[in-house]
Amino acid sequence: MVLIRTFLKIVEWIIASNFFLGARSRGLLNPKQCGSLPWLSTCDESLTLFNDMRTLQTLQHKVSSLFLDFKAGFDNVDITTLAHILRESGTPPSLVPWFSSFLRDRSCTLVFQGAKGTPAPVNVGATQGSPISPLLFLLDVAPVHFRIPWGQMISYLDDFALTVASLSY
Repeated sequence: MVLIRTFLKIVEWIIASNFFLGARSRGLLNPKQCGSLPWLSTCDESLTLFNDMRTLQTLQHKVSSLFLDFKAGFDNVDITTLAHILRESGTPPSLVPWFSSFLRDRSCTLVFQGAKGTPAPVNVGATQGSPISPLLFLLDVAPVHFRIPWGQMISYLDDFALTVASLSY
């Protein structure tokens, strides 16, 4: 059983790595979105925010940032919305059902003091600890990114920074 789980994690990692490249090239992921993605780190995100703030301040603008956190973001990935985003983006038709099945027909069993409870169905959310879950979450929240005149929105997984600039606070 342990080997099967390990093998499945490897398969998920391979699919996530390959799908990331296609998702980025088809515009499914915002360029200012990072976290759990190849080639983008916390340092990249921090430097982007710092550089953009400094650039706006050089123009004598006052800069303000609002930081947001999607509470339980992975737990709220919606299968229907995600499947629609994937179909509309031109994702290979064979992959859409795979992603959907990855998020369906799951159950959760709670264990208290060694006693197992009854398995309960889980109909929403992405599995914590799976190599593909962060990518599915990022695809689900990608439409949240929008263009802001005199500002920007950047994110690191479920944490967003909304930065704006104007001549006054």
